[in-house]
Amino acid sequence: MNAAQPQMTAGPRQCLPPRMPVRRSTNRLPPGTCDTHAHVFGPVSRFPLAGGRGYTPAPVTIDDYRQVMAAYGIDRAVLVHPSVYGFDNSALFEALQAMPDRLRGVAVISPRAPESLFERAHLLGVRGLRINPRNPAGLTMKDFPDVAERVRQFGWHIQLQIGIEDFADLGSVAANAGVPIVIDHFGFPNLALGPEGRAFSALVELAAAGFCFIKLGAPNRVTESLECYDALAPFVERLVERAPDALLWALDWPHTECFETVPDDDRIVDLVQDWLPTAELRRKVLVDNPGRLYWAAEPGPAPRTHDGPAP
Repeated sequence: MNAAQPQMTAGPRQCLPPRMPVRRSTNRLPPGTCDTHAHVFGPVSRFPLAGGRGYTPAPVTIDDYRQVMAAYGIDRAVLVHPSVYGFDNSALFEALQAMPDRLRGVAVISPRAPESLFERAHLLGVRGLRINPRNPAGLTMKDFPDVAERVRQFGWHIQLQIGIEDFADLGSVAANAGVPIVIDHFGFPNLALGPEGRAFSALVELAAAGFCFIKLGAPNRVTESLECYDALAPFVERLVERAPDALLWALDWPHTECFETVPDDDRIVDLVQDWLPTAELRRKVLVDNPGRLYWAAEPGPAPRTHDGPAP
């Protein structure tokens, strides 16, 4: 990872690279921890970026992310196909092959793609498709019914990056989907409305009823200013109280769309202790819940016998 600030160019804005991880000897994440949201970006010469993308990422590879996993004690991870590649999943597919037992993927595949592509993706570890109306060059909510039909036979889920204030019908959509739903980044709630706000309250009850999972991740995308995370505490408390079995944790590395400054991963990892104050809660959210969603009917994580994940 190159810590130097990239040169600004015309076109989609250039993201800053992530900070270099520093290996922890204390306050490491518990054995079996799964980070459910990370991205990797291969060399542009091999993996061209979509022309209609919303940003230009810093080049970070699966080898860079291995350093992050080792630094914090992340044993498993879910790589999410980023919008800048459109429908070309080549970079994701290659990265998944680097650690097939420890990685799963969320792809962006057209519901009109051939069955052979879905079968190949499943063999590589893909367990869901992402609909992301917040960024261009991908699937939209209009694709939801067709996407649900295609993923159902594989036991996949649909991951939504949406602002819950903009989707009043989310409850009926999720309840009738027939597949698991995962909501990115708390659902981008309006923090000014508090956890009692209509949209967030409805999301909590949807999760409590078993219709969706919610990712506790990317606090910098939800709060008004970078690393001012205290405003999220009552939202997390409500989720932990009502829907602990529906929560997932995510680091959101390498923090795309950060153009002026980049979040401190140490601070985000420290939030785990604040948000999930008991070992039982941490085990549930970091290990058990993602195990059910991404590794269903597969062996659980091997016990860690050393300070970090296996090389």
